[in-house]
Formats: sequence, C-alpha cells, structure tokens
Amino acid sequence: MTKVDVQAYAAWQRSLFWVAWLAMLVPLYFIGHGFALAGSMVFNGYGEMVDFVLILIMGTALLVVLLIGIYTLTRYWHQGYSFKRLLLWLTLGIVGIPLAALLGSLYAYLNLIV
Repeated sequence: MTKVDVQAYAAWQRSLFWVAWLAMLVPLYFIGHGFALAGSMVFNGYGEMVDFVLILIMGTALLVVLLIGIYTLTRYWHQGYSFKRLLLWLTLGIVGIPLAALLGSLYAYLNLIV
C-alpha cells in the first residue's frame, strides 16, 4: 500500500484542527462524568441491571472518543491523511459517538426501568 502525498496543512487548517480537537474534550468530560456517576452507584452497592448497562455504554463511548483523539492526533502529526478525512473523524468524536451513547443510554434506561 502506498502513502498518499498530502501537502502541508495551511494555517487555517491547523487552527481549525486544534479547535476541533480541543472541542472533543467537552463531550469527553460529560461522558466521563456520566461514567463516574453510574460507577459510583455500582461500587456503593446499588447494582441494578440498568447501572451495569450504563457503565458499559459510557465506558465504551469514553474509550472510543479517546481512541479517535489519539488516532487523529497521530495522523495530523504525520500528515498521513487529507484534512477532510481528519475533520470527518473529529466530527465523529465530537458529535457521533456522544449522540450514540446518549441514545443508547436513553433506550437502555427506558427499557430496563419501565
């Protein structure tokens, strides 16, 4: 497999990348906070099935957003991808994964509580 020639990123692209990459910290914070809240209930003896499911959903989302952050940072550093592809990955980390975790948590909560 050959490496695609990618030109150096322009100044506006570098700025936009760092703003988007740092914006991933916002959903990462909220997902981590949700993971900590559900985890504290389980570790304090309140072990309903919905709590275990919420821990799995939040933990998986937390791990995936962290991996997307590492992946995009290494690809940006080595300039291995086009800028458009990096932005697609960052959009997935900022919007896609947190939205999927939110919808999955709501679905699990409504089905396991009711």
